[in-house]
Amino acid sequence: MELSDSAGKATKTAAAAVRKRDALPYILLFILLAGLLAVTAGALLPPYYQAVPALLWSLGFCVSGMLLGFLFGIPRSLPSGTVSAAPPDERNNGKSRPTDEPPAAGTDTAAAAPSNTLFLGTPTPMEINSNLVEVSDWLTKIIVGVGLIELKSLPGSARSMAAFIAPSLATDTATAMAVVGGIMLFFSVHGFLIGYLLTRIYLSIMIKRADSMVKNESVRLESGKEIEVTELSRLQQKSLDDMQEAVTQLLLAYPPDGGAPVTALAGVPTAQKPSSLVLWLDDHPRNNTLLVEQLERENIKVDQAVSTRQALAMLQQKPYALLITDMARVENRRRIKDAGVRTVREVRQTLPELPIVVYCSKDTVASYGTEAQAAGARFITTSGTSLLAAINKLLHEQREDGAQPPA
Repeated sequence: MELSDSAGKATKTAAAAVRKRDALPYILLFILLAGLLAVTAGALLPPYYQAVPALLWSLGFCVSGMLLGFLFGIPRSLPSGTVSAAPPDERNNGKSRPTDEPPAAGTDTAAAAPSNTLFLGTPTPMEINSNLVEVSDWLTKIIVGVGLIELKSLPGSARSMAAFIAPSLATDTATAMAVVGGIMLFFSVHGFLIGYLLTRIYLSIMIKRADSMVKNESVRLESGKEIEVTELSRLQQKSLDDMQEAVTQLLLAYPPDGGAPVTALAGVPTAQKPSSLVLWLDDHPRNNTLLVEQLERENIKVDQAVSTRQALAMLQQKPYALLITDMARVENRRRIKDAGVRTVREVRQTLPELPIVVYCSKDTVASYGTEAQAAGARFITTSGTSLLAAINKLLHEQREDGAQPPA
C-alpha cells in the first residue's frame, strides 16, 4: 500500500531484512574469492610457485567439497500417509480415553479406525522421482562408513595426495607440500559448506515448490468424496470467515457491556458500505493478515506500522479514524513489554480524540490492561472477533456523531 516517507522507510527496512536473510551466498562467495586471492598472492611472493596449477587444484577441491556437501544436504521427502483427527471424546472435551481402559466389547478395532480419520491421503496423479534422494542416502552412508573404517589411514592418504600434487607447483618440496596442504584443507571444507548450506537452505525450498506443483495433492473425506487440498483449505477458510462475521454481528447487535446495539451491515455490498481508514501498529503485521482482510472486506482500509515512531509520523499525515496497537513490541532492537501503553500515552498527547484499541495476548492484558485503559485506550481485547466488533462499533459511533474523518 502507498504510504509517504515513513512508509518508504519501512519498505526499505523490510528490503534490508530480506537482503540480510539472503546474504549467505554472498558471504560464501566472498570467502571463496578471498581464498583464491590468497593462492594467487602466494604465487607472486617468494618462494614462488606456479599460480595456474594452484588455482586449478583449489577449484577442484572446492568443487569436490561442494559435491559432497550437496549429497549430505539433499532434503528427504516424507512418504504420503494419513492425517488422523482426534477421537470424538478428545475433540469434545479435550481429553482422550485413558490408555488403560479397554475398548468396548465386540468393537472391531480395524473397523472403528476409519471413524477417527478425517481424511486419507490418496495416490497422487503423478509420482515424484526420488532416485536422487535415495542415491544421496546410500552414498552418504557409504562415505561415512568407509571414512570411519579408514580413519587411521586418512592422514597418510592426504600426504600421498599432497605429494602427488606438489610437483605441479614447480617449487621446492617443503613449500609445495605446505601450499597444497592449505589448499586441500581450506577449499575442501569451504566447498563442503557451500554445497551443504546452499542445498539445505535454497534447494529444499525449490524442491518443495516443484513437488507441490507436480503432485496436485487431494484428500478423501469420510463420505468418500475427493477434494484438492487447496480447495479444502479455501472452503474451510470461507466457513471460518462466515462464522466470525456472524459472531461479530451478534456482538454488535447484543453488546456484552450492555451498550446500544449497532445496526448490522451484513449482506450490504462492500462498495456501498461506509469507507474508513484505520492504522494498525504491530511489529509482526503478518499475524494480522486474516483480520486485515476481513476489515478491508467491510470497506475499512488498513495501513500498517511496525514501530511507534512510524505510527506517530503516519498519524500526522493522514486522518485516521482509529488506531489499533499491540502491547509487547520490539522498539529500537529492544523488546518493550508495555510498548502499547506508551503508544497510547504518546498518541493521547497529540490526538486526544482518536479512539485507540489494544489487541494483545491474555498475559499482557493481565499485566498492562489496567494501565492501557487508564492511559486512554477505548477497548482492550485478546479476541479477533471482539476486535472486529469493537472496530465496527467505534466507527459507527463516529459516523453517528458526524466525526468520521474522510478515508
